[in-house]
Amino acid sequence: MSDRFTQLESSLNMVWNIQIGSRNRLNSLRVIEEYASGLIHLDEKKRRILDAAFKAIRAELSGETVNEDCISGYTRIFKEILDFNRSLRGPMCLVFGDNWLAQEMKRRMRASNYCVVDWHAAHPAFINEYDLYLLCDEPLNIYNLPSIQDKEKILKLWDYLKYKFLVFPSFYEVYMELKKQQGQKVRCIVTGNTNVKSAIQSRLLHTKTVSLANRSQDIFYDYHMFRHALEEVSGVEYAVIGLEPYSLHFDASRSRVEWRRCLAYYPIVRTMHNCNDAKQLTELFEAEDGKIGRHFEKEAMTSLYDVYAAQTKKTADISDRVYDSATASAESTALSIREISEQYNKPFPEVVEENRKILEEYVSVCMEKGIRPLFVIPPYTDWYKQHMKMEYYEELTSCLDALCKKSGAQLLDLFPMRLPDCCFASYAEVNCLGAVKVASRINELIDNE
Repeated sequence: MSDRFTQLESSLNMVWNIQIGSRNRLNSLRVIEEYASGLIHLDEKKRRILDAAFKAIRAELSGETVNEDCISGYTRIFKEILDFNRSLRGPMCLVFGDNWLAQEMKRRMRASNYCVVDWHAAHPAFINEYDLYLLCDEPLNIYNLPSIQDKEKILKLWDYLKYKFLVFPSFYEVYMELKKQQGQKVRCIVTGNTNVKSAIQSRLLHTKTVSLANRSQDIFYDYHMFRHALEEVSGVEYAVIGLEPYSLHFDASRSRVEWRRCLAYYPIVRTMHNCNDAKQLTELFEAEDGKIGRHFEKEAMTSLYDVYAAQTKKTADISDRVYDSATASAESTALSIREISEQYNKPFPEVVEENRKILEEYVSVCMEKGIRPLFVIPPYTDWYKQHMKMEYYEELTSCLDALCKKSGAQLLDLFPMRLPDCCFASYAEVNCLGAVKVASRINELIDNE
């Protein structure tokens, strides 16, 4: 404990000490009042209550008789506002942020016997006296960071976690479902992109299945998540490799919209694939990972997802929506056309070639391990088919046909299947009705083997 906090601790104890005279207790109270007066970020409501508590204590200590029960109660109030909810002895931790993460980290650090102080109740003159600084919010929302001298004591928890479940929560949701199956037997693993996630639902298949399909997940990450899953579970017999018509042309790490999401995968696959700024991002992540690892077990960071999920309002499940192309507004139709145009405007032959090789390796690993690969292309609305580039789909099916002939893999192509709009949640994703139809076709293949 620093000399500054030693003096503050001594003053707190003297105010509460009924064995010493009122004059000495009042002198000690002034030390704490001086500290409180320098809190530049304490809100006005708390400041009024704090000032009232000091005034009430002075009144008690200045009278002929002292009501120690009142002194105790008033002291407890100002200790709560100052966040001195326990002795100041031991390691000191300053927590920045006003969100769910800040509240959870305060609880955890107190349970680890840290004296925790909220950034609103931190005195600028004491800013370098803490043993640890936890940044639980965006840095722009946090004051006075430049004055902290020892940068190694600063843990940027928000930046560290945001590319996991703060910015890309669907990745961590999928990952946690896999972790729940760790060490167990799983018969089928599903990978794929956005519509595959909607169309192939684990609960509808007639065998124990883990789905690793995720929004904006490309073939590269499909394959690496599949390899990771094989390390976590046993008994896998089927690999359902879901693909979209544009999948051969899609590389998330090259996408100006999606490339930052690759950092969510980095702790597992240890690469950012083709990201231009990969080195800078991974170096920052590794540096923060090392610092955080010196203070927290990896499981402690992972477990924060459950807290996040409990604190976050759930959005409506897309599988419950019903699409109707006839009622779509002109504005939404124009937006959908732009989205499709972006998906089918990727003239990068090197991406196609790399994805072909990844699919070959994906199938090769399956065959080596006795796993049956099943390629699945989900159904789409008639409206979608009218606005896409059919040559992308034809190129994909040509590639898959050749791969199946060479390896013995199977292809379940549901793209030609015509389903009514009521089986879709959007112009490009099936809903719960469409998912039942897709599951019935996959179950036919699995049940008959």
